[in-house]
Amino acid sequence: MERVHKFPVLKDGVNGPMLDEVRAKVNTWLREFFDEDDLVRVEDLVSFSFGSATIQVTVLPWHSGDVLVKVFSYLAENVDKNKVAADFLRLNADLPLGAFSLVFDNTVMLSCSLPGANLDKSELLGAVQTIAAYADQYDDILKELYM
Repeated sequence: MERVHKFPVLKDGVNGPMLDEVRAKVNTWLREFFDEDDLVRVEDLVSFSFGSATIQVTVLPWHSGDVLVKVFSYLAENVDKNKVAADFLRLNADLPLGAFSLVFDNTVMLSCSLPGANLDKSELLGAVQTIAAYADQYDDILKELYM
């Protein structure tokens, strides 16, 4: 019988050098994807507009061996959470990457988080393109249907 190997348990901690390395890599790639004046930088957060949506990209601590690259957009505030829950589950089933969620004050967020240690440019581009396209498509729909 073939033996099943266990994966290592994630260890708590912040990998500061990796945070800096991945932030630099992500910033370099974002400058390749966009004109510099399309990007707005506030501390460790980079944002850009795509249609009617604002997309944000940040690199966050995750565990001692990796960091997260988060691409996200806030789409609508103060939605009726009782109306959106089932619809979000259906939408999430069809999204190729990312998920809709409710965050503070019943705000709808569309987000995708990627491990940063071995992130490549095409993965970041795919996340940015997907979140931007869906955010632009759904922000007006959500405001119309659920607010």
